[in-house]
Amino acid sequence: MAPCSPLPDGYRDLRDHVAWADAGRRSTVLVSGEDAVRFVDGFCTAALSTLAPGEGTEAFFPDARGQVLLLATVFRGPDGVWIDADPAVPVTVEGAGGEWSLAAHLERYHIRERLEISDRSDHFAALFLAGPVAGAWIERGAAATLPGEAIPAVDAVAAPLPPIRLARPFGLMADVAAGNLPAVCGGVPAAVLRGEWLGPGTCLVVVARDDRGRLVERWQRDGIVEASAGAIDAVRREEGRLSAVDVPPRALPQELGRDLAISFTKGCYLGQETVARIDALGHVNRRFVGIVAAADVPAGPGAKVTIRGSGEAVGTITSSGPTPLFDGWLGLGLVRTSALAAGIDLEIAGAAARWVELPPRRGGKGAVA
Repeated sequence: MAPCSPLPDGYRDLRDHVAWADAGRRSTVLVSGEDAVRFVDGFCTAALSTLAPGEGTEAFFPDARGQVLLLATVFRGPDGVWIDADPAVPVTVEGAGGEWSLAAHLERYHIRERLEISDRSDHFAALFLAGPVAGAWIERGAAATLPGEAIPAVDAVAAPLPPIRLARPFGLMADVAAGNLPAVCGGVPAAVLRGEWLGPGTCLVVVARDDRGRLVERWQRDGIVEASAGAIDAVRREEGRLSAVDVPPRALPQELGRDLAISFTKGCYLGQETVARIDALGHVNRRFVGIVAAADVPAGPGAKVTIRGSGEAVGTITSSGPTPLFDGWLGLGLVRTSALAAGIDLEIAGAAARWVELPPRRGGKGAVA
């Protein structure tokens, strides 16, 4: 297989140490109030009611047919939840009255529940701090320092920490919705969320838009490398992390390979009947996997994965690009389960290919330190 070089800027730092990157515009929805947790629990696959304040989990938000509208990371605060997701690919959902958004979706069902739904997507700036020591950097220095203070040295190997949680305890979610961020990162008011966007322990640092430049300057002074978009995308795909583009219309939660985002014992929620039926059947007809091929494969989103020799299409690529980890090309996509059996040879754009399981198959919840 042809070597994949040069490495994207910041890739090695993301894999071996720490790097930062702009997280782009996030879908940020805060729901606060006495009924907030119970209400949101009725629209996602995860069991939010079992989370303690400070804990988090991945969760699918399905429609009434059980088809995935959004994959999100949900954090519980003392009076509600913070929901973070890649902005959904613009779609029109029947009955939604235009392009779909999570806040509008929840508000559509909000009748008498005692809660407030706040879409803060345009009010905050979000940055990733990722790599093996990102969490330790936050824990030992960044979240507690003020401008001009020295940041403690960070060991090359960080102690393991729960993967999905708030890096610092939250105050009231209603206060956060009003713009009062609960922590300090590099001398800047911030909310620090720990999740699995770029592998376990990735920190999503959310600040007011006007404070973004101050935080970036601090990280630059401390010698933290900025990861390029190519590095971020390569790591995301190698970690098997779904982006919004990887969730095609009519995809079902169990097809997408993140079963720890699904509770099979919680009470009723929108779309549960379909999820329960698939669970009872014990299998799905498609699976989300990685497809590895030579580095020069000209296959982008929409390319067909076929069975070698017959040309039978068995899957579709949703995102793709170079992969230093596999020293070649890596595409993500849904592939027919029957084509993943041993002895079946695959190809993509006429080149020999193989399917791979991708980390993380982790998910779950953790506790606040």
